[in-house]
Amino acid sequence: MSIEDDIARVEQHIREIEQRMDHQLAIIAQAEESGLPTERPRAFLVVLKQTLGLSRDHLARLLADQVTQGGR
Repeated sequence: MSIEDDIARVEQHIREIEQRMDHQLAIIAQAEESGLPTERPRAFLVVLKQTLGLSRDHLARLLADQVTQGGR
């Protein structure tokens, strides 16, 4: 797999995480409106945020590698 393929895969992964975060925020809002507990949905949102941060770090490393490799 080329570095461009890796970059595209991580970018797609980031988009998916962002979509899941939006969905999770909607779940939290709905739970709050219904008077339901939000601890578990909020905990999962934290996990998603951490995963997004790690994925962005990974993308940054891949992009830096691509530059050092001459943008192949």
